[in-house]
Amino acid sequence: MKLEIINIENCYGIGKIQEKFLDFSEAKSCLLYAQNGVFKTSFAKSLTDLINNEMPKDNFYPKRESEIKIEFNGKKISKENVAVFHSYDEKFSSEDSVTTFMAKSELKQRYDNILSELEKEKKTLLKSLKSGFNYEKEIETIKNKNFYEILDTYLTEIENSEKHYSFEYRDIFDKSKKVKDFVNEHRDLIEQYFNKYQELLSQSEIFKHMDGGDFGTNHADDLKKALENNRFFKANHSLKIAGEEITNYQKLSDIFENEKNRIVNDEKLKESFDKIEKVINANKELKAFKDAINRDNTLLTELLDYDSFRKKVLFSYLKQVIQNVKSLVNLYREKKPEIEEIIKQANKDQKEWESVIEIFNQRFLVPFKVELQNQKDILLNKDTAQFRFIFSDDNQDMNVQKEDLQKHLSGGEKRALYILQILFEIEARKRSDEVQLLVFDDISDSFDYRNKYAIIEYLKDLQECRQFKLLVMTHNFDFYRTLASRLDIPREQIKMIRKNDAREIIFENGGYLKSFIKWIRDSEKDKDFFTLIPFVRNLIEYTSSQIDKDSNYITLTNCLHMKKDTKTIPIQDISKIFDSVFGKERKKKKIEEDNSKLYFQAIYDIAEEIYNDKDCNHIELQNKIILSMAIRLKAEEWMLNKLNQEFKSEKNQTRELYDATKKELSDDEKRVIQKVLIITPENIHINSFMFEPILDISLDHLYACLEKVKNLN
Repeated sequence: MKLEIINIENCYGIGKIQEKFLDFSEAKSCLLYAQNGVFKTSFAKSLTDLINNEMPKDNFYPKRESEIKIEFNGKKISKENVAVFHSYDEKFSSEDSVTTFMAKSELKQRYDNILSELEKEKKTLLKSLKSGFNYEKEIETIKNKNFYEILDTYLTEIENSEKHYSFEYRDIFDKSKKVKDFVNEHRDLIEQYFNKYQELLSQSEIFKHMDGGDFGTNHADDLKKALENNRFFKANHSLKIAGEEITNYQKLSDIFENEKNRIVNDEKLKESFDKIEKVINANKELKAFKDAINRDNTLLTELLDYDSFRKKVLFSYLKQVIQNVKSLVNLYREKKPEIEEIIKQANKDQKEWESVIEIFNQRFLVPFKVELQNQKDILLNKDTAQFRFIFSDDNQDMNVQKEDLQKHLSGGEKRALYILQILFEIEARKRSDEVQLLVFDDISDSFDYRNKYAIIEYLKDLQECRQFKLLVMTHNFDFYRTLASRLDIPREQIKMIRKNDAREIIFENGGYLKSFIKWIRDSEKDKDFFTLIPFVRNLIEYTSSQIDKDSNYITLTNCLHMKKDTKTIPIQDISKIFDSVFGKERKKKKIEEDNSKLYFQAIYDIAEEIYNDKDCNHIELQNKIILSMAIRLKAEEWMLNKLNQEFKSEKNQTRELYDATKKELSDDEKRVIQKVLIITPENIHINSFMFEPILDISLDHLYACLEKVKNLN
């Protein structure tokens, strides 16, 4: 199993890579170290373009023709087999991926099959309603339930619905809620009308309010409708209403209409209605509402409980197609046990997603918590995954939008939030059985020490997942060494990347995974003798109580700066200092056997060897340290000759020499010395024993600097 870089040319600064293979057949991870601006981000961008079926390019040289061919596990790079996680991407979101992977589940398929049956029956029902508005949307406002649950819960109430209202639904229940606002604002006027209406109704010999139920105007209308074909009366049947025998339909209609007119035409009731109408007339947006209540004044008596009235009206539509309603409810009840089982399983799956959050909250130090708040809806209602962020401060919790959170978090906290998105993306990818390559470009920030080990622990967890292979790229030397150790990555899977003058990317074997000082101390190479000098000097600096009087410290300082006796320091003197620090039993270098050898000439000689070696290892620290030492000595020697007088340094000799001579220097000479000042301090004073500054500088830069110093007149 390999990542095969068959060919890359002119892709985001990468000049050329050909026939390079990263083998994952025996190892789960591969670790690449590269200084900034050499390889990492360019390679990550190129992979991202390939995944998105786009051709990478060279942004600064668009006329250069770009070529790329990369395969993983013998297949073309795609979203299914490779995921690239860039150093930081504020716009990156895992929500779509979480949704997509969850929606592919077997549960989703089962639910969709049930839903398809229900939707077909529902479509038939809604078509038969002929409501003239979005009925499904309206009825789902009744309670926090879906369409099927509402019909199932209220079937009996729907069956007992008694009246079909003649007004247009939107005349009373308008989208802008103007009528509802009117009712709430003028409730006192409507209550006056309602109370008077109820009083008149209670005095009626025909319409009655009883404990067992009412007989009101709507019931009278229903009775009229049932008997309007007159067959009841033609069969010599009769009714007795308010003590009067009714023997024909016309008399029945007249007795009801006369009683209704008596009530609605009552002077006090009309007076109450006129007050309401006057207020309505002042609002042109209520014209449709006014027309509706003018046609039927009694609608006002229903409005005091506006939402309950809306439910009655909505149910009245369903009553007209009650057989279709029953058919849908019966199907839903048949499928309900299986739906509940699917929901139960979906909630169980949610625990897996919650474990991702738990890992994040345990390992990462951030001032917020996160929740996946709509697991069931993602599965069942085709929603997109939604994350809720809870900001915690002084035991006060506050829900915060992701966008607002990003505005106010620190750089490290933003990166942690980004990593959380990555965790969800990867968790979603665990649902796939396909082997996938996860590519990480500088996932750990150099300065985010709090969360560095959390990231390493998570990468270690991922390494245990059977379907994942990891390619981790970093410029952070400490992260590089720690990750190699914690993940136990085989040495052959660790590479250091450099770029040559032809812009070709070179993969060197990775090194410096263990103690560098111990390694060069025990080496027998002459180069390592000179490399030890700045390290041993630092050790003495840390352990001596009076370094300004410590002869060993002074001697090694004279090796790094041009002092009065620099040219006469014997190699043997330095060797004795090493013995005092490491013990006489240490391994000696060949150069230490020559009693006559002087340090000054020897450092120049070995620097020349490195400079002239065409096969020189460009990654090796020793080469860079020795060149830096030689460059500084030559520069200081030249400036002292230029100054041509006694000079005593107080603290930073190279800088002080430059300040003392710069008035006499040409612009070209100033540029050369400034280059020396920039390059050499970090490469020689390795106070932290962190080698990143040395590794990050190109050997070619040191070659060029040495040549310019040698050519100073």
